[in-house]
Amino acid sequence: MDAVRETALKTLYETDINGAYSNIALKNALAGENFSDRDRAFVTSLVYGVIDKEITLDHVIGQYSKIKLKKLSPYILLILRMGIYQILFMDKIPDSAAVNESVTLAKRYGHKASAGYVNGVLRSVIRGGIEYPKDKNRYLEIRYSYPEWIVKKWVSDFGYEFTESLMKAFERPARLTLRPNTLKTNAPQLCRLLAEYGAEESDGAVMCRGFDIAKNDLYKNGYFSVQDKAAQDAVKVLAPKRGYKVIDMCAAPGGKTAHMAEMMGNDGEILAFDIYPHKAELIDKNAARLGIDIIKTEVCDAAEHDPRLDGSADRVLCDVPCSGLGIIGRKPEIKRARHEDLPELYKIQRRVLDNGAAYVKPGGTLVYSTCTIDRRENEGRISEFLAENGGFEKEYEKTYYPHIDNTDGFYICGLKRIK
Repeated sequence: MDAVRETALKTLYETDINGAYSNIALKNALAGENFSDRDRAFVTSLVYGVIDKEITLDHVIGQYSKIKLKKLSPYILLILRMGIYQILFMDKIPDSAAVNESVTLAKRYGHKASAGYVNGVLRSVIRGGIEYPKDKNRYLEIRYSYPEWIVKKWVSDFGYEFTESLMKAFERPARLTLRPNTLKTNAPQLCRLLAEYGAEESDGAVMCRGFDIAKNDLYKNGYFSVQDKAAQDAVKVLAPKRGYKVIDMCAAPGGKTAHMAEMMGNDGEILAFDIYPHKAELIDKNAARLGIDIIKTEVCDAAEHDPRLDGSADRVLCDVPCSGLGIIGRKPEIKRARHEDLPELYKIQRRVLDNGAAYVKPGGTLVYSTCTIDRRENEGRISEFLAENGGFEKEYEKTYYPHIDNTDGFYICGLKRIK
């Protein structure tokens, strides 16, 4: 029995059947195994790959299986997905290994007939490949593995060609983007320190090949944080200065909060809010690692108004909860989200924005940002807000797209409170 593939299977079972978050399930599964770095990387790639390509994989199973997907046992369905993913999307895995190891798993987690069934389906896939639908929207769903509601939304908002370019960009392996901690170093110096990883400066950020961040001494000693360039730009637009009072409405895990403190030279006051205690702890731990002491965390709901804070802050960041459609490339589980949940999310976004606006001093700046490219969550929220609030004017607005800006999908809007 291949322990590596079995670990991937158990992890996928935890996410699909027991509803666990993939990152937590994967971390727990790998913690109990003495795998090499190569094997750990294989498990990680297989788990996230199967989640990312689930719609494609199920289409292929339906193409070759005489048994309906709904009638398959959870384990056999997952084994088929894993096997097909290795055959179609992992170039370095021999087809024979993908089939043989899948059959072995089927014997343990099913029965003799299950093993024969898995063997037959996988060998058919090797011979026949994928048959894509002729309908253009349906093609996008299967080729790039996106649910129907996302495809319809993007094609309606952006057009077919733009949408396909966007989906292609989300499939690209992203370079690691780092933000130098300017309290301790700068981009050119960090590039020299990380030269072995091909580090290059890009507009104050550092781009490099991936490496094990957690084991790196520079990271442990607070020389840098991992943060996409678009997220860094949100704080640059906010432009906090020394001595300012800043409020970060939805702060965890604290990357943008720390960036503010670095831009302020660790001089001033930052109130960092989050609704969950364990996430607030992440902000404190991150600040300690970076050598920052001006951040004051508070467990509270940013969607609930606190009149004590009205007109008190020079700068307010509303990096609101969102659908996450701009970071699907890094978090494929977002494809499983239900569009029925979006209306409630829109309400939360508006409440956080309204409260953040109340907390800004006259002449101060508020930044509204999301990691989505959904116009309803972005331009829609701002247009609605400005139509009802004459005391603010828009100073900056940009939507980032991965195939255009080489960043995550992201939205930033800077609003100034008129004196």
